[in-house]
Amino acid sequence: MEEHILICEDSLEGIFTAVYVAYEKRYRPEQTAIVTTEEGNMRLFAVYEHVLTDSVKSGKVMNTLRRRFGEEGFYKFCLALASTGEDKGTVVYRTIARGLGLRRPFAVFDMHTDRNVDRTHKLKYQAWHEMHQLFGFVRFREIQGGILFSEICPKNNVLPFLADHFSDRFPTEHFLIYDKGRTLFAVHEAGRQWFLAQDLHFEREGVTESETEALYQELFRHFCHKIAIEARGNDALQRGMLPLHFRLYMTEFTNSLPK
Repeated sequence: MEEHILICEDSLEGIFTAVYVAYEKRYRPEQTAIVTTEEGNMRLFAVYEHVLTDSVKSGKVMNTLRRRFGEEGFYKFCLALASTGEDKGTVVYRTIARGLGLRRPFAVFDMHTDRNVDRTHKLKYQAWHEMHQLFGFVRFREIQGGILFSEICPKNNVLPFLADHFSDRFPTEHFLIYDKGRTLFAVHEAGRQWFLAQDLHFEREGVTESETEALYQELFRHFCHKIAIEARGNDALQRGMLPLHFRLYMTEFTNSLPK
C-alpha cells in the first residue's frame, strides 16, 4: 500500500496540523509518518506532502485530545513532542490513533508492549527530565527596568513549560527567559499571560544589568562557596546531579552574563 509522509513545522501546532490532515484524508496510521525535517533519502513508493501550520486545525486536534484523553493525556503528548526525537511526530500520531480506537482512550498509556506507545513514553520522559532539572537550574538576573532575565540552551523544546512554571511562581514580576539555541523568548508581563516571541537578531550586548545585580550575584557566589564542605567534595557525583552544560548559565559558576 502507498505510504504517506507528512512534512510539517517542528512545533506543537505544526505536528497537530499534520495529525488533522492525516485524519481528514483518512490515511491509515500504519502507512503514515509525520516528520519535521526533509529526509535525506527519499523512500520508494512513498508520497511526500508538505503541511502548512494552521492554528484552526491544530486547535481542533488539541480540543479533541483534551476531551478524549483528558488534560493529563494531552500534557503527555505535548511533552513527547517537545523532545528531540526525530520520530516523535509519527509515534505520537500512531499512539493517538490507537487510543482513539479504545473505549477509554487514556488506557492507551498502559499499553507498554505497543512500540509507538513505549516510544512516546520515552520521549515524554526525555523532555520531562530536562524540564524538571531546569526548574531548579534556571537563574534570573535583574536587568535595567527591573526586568528579570534568564538565558538557557536546553536540548528539548521545554521553554513553554518553563514559562508556565515561572509565571505561576512570579505572577507579579516582569521576566524574560531566552532559549539561545532556538532564538526564542518567553515573555511575561506582571499580572498577564506569558507569550512566546522569536528574535533572530537578538544581541547580548544590549542586555545591561541593574546597578545592584552585580552585588547580589557576588553575595550568592560567596554563599555557595561558604556552604560547600571542601573535605566532602565529589566532582563525579556533582556532574551527575548537575551536568556541565547547565553551568554556563548559572550564576554560581559564572562571573558575568554568558556570551
